[in-house]
Amino acid sequence: MRVDLRHTASVRRSPALALFLALALACSPAGSSSDTGAGPTDTGASSSGGIIIPPTSTSTGGIDPTTGPAEKYDLPEQKDMGDLSPGCGAVDILFVIDNSKSMGQFQAALADAFPQFVDAMIANLPEKVSLHVGITTTDFYCTDAGGNCCPDTCPVGNTLCTIGSTPEEIEALKTFYNPPTNGDNGVNGSQGRLFTHEGMSFFAANTSDDPAPLKAWFTGAAVAAGEQGSSIEMPVAAAGFATSDVNAATNAGFVRDTDAILLIIFLTNDPDASLESLKTYEEMVLAAKKNCPECILTAGLLKPCVPAENQRLWQFMTAFGDKPIWGDIDDKANYAKTVGKALASTLTEACINIPPVG
Repeated sequence: MRVDLRHTASVRRSPALALFLALALACSPAGSSSDTGAGPTDTGASSSGGIIIPPTSTSTGGIDPTTGPAEKYDLPEQKDMGDLSPGCGAVDILFVIDNSKSMGQFQAALADAFPQFVDAMIANLPEKVSLHVGITTTDFYCTDAGGNCCPDTCPVGNTLCTIGSTPEEIEALKTFYNPPTNGDNGVNGSQGRLFTHEGMSFFAANTSDDPAPLKAWFTGAAVAAGEQGSSIEMPVAAAGFATSDVNAATNAGFVRDTDAILLIIFLTNDPDASLESLKTYEEMVLAAKKNCPECILTAGLLKPCVPAENQRLWQFMTAFGDKPIWGDIDDKANYAKTVGKALASTLTEACINIPPVG
């Protein structure tokens, strides 16, 4: 269904509400995905007068909520490193966290799971591997964090796993996309900038350190990201601009190009609305890792329809070679299985097999 935005604009309401109504109508079950041509997955959302109402249940459409999809933990077996020396000397971990309304419960679950990931990573990686851990958010719209931006004036997030599938929608979405190339909007963690927490834009440590300070910093930062960001989420753009020189003022030094793994982990419960081409964002990441493009790994806690329908975020996650590790974002009890031993095992394997520095 195409939406006549001229009719929507004629209603005497805020631009944000107009976009909300336009997207809600365009993303009804009659709509289609621009990535695959398939119709959107039925997530159990209900509607009233064309407005999408997010479901309250955590049903995954027939998927066992205790285990998730079978491929969720389809991982390589963990290797016994023995006396092997690691190929990598550093690991940079970027968390792209959705900070829109309703994300608090998921941020808290990620914070709870993170210490287990740190323990598993330290147990698997050799001593004295340098670690950088940072967070950016999915917001590219807000200009006054904690003020009038959201949740009051942002539309409710799309629940049908598709967005931007018509030219009219794309034009409307542009209102919510303010990239850092247009200037710094002044919001902590927005536009791909790293989220500053306790005076640090990222936490630097190594695998020989006491992990307690890293655990405390991240668990605080993940929750502090909050729920005031735009509900037009753009995680792919956030990952790209987090590695771009345009954000050097806050992000400089986070990503190491040589002798380092870059792991990008997404936490989001809505479809990606990034407006530039996937290649644009991929090239930002590849430029930051030009000496080791095979050192890029991705993972995520997502809606199952994202990989099932090959949505835009999944296309980005699969653009760098290795099969991403992912879990169902609604299966909070199993976060530690995804962001824990499984991911640490794959990270270690990538570290061992990193090409020699020439």
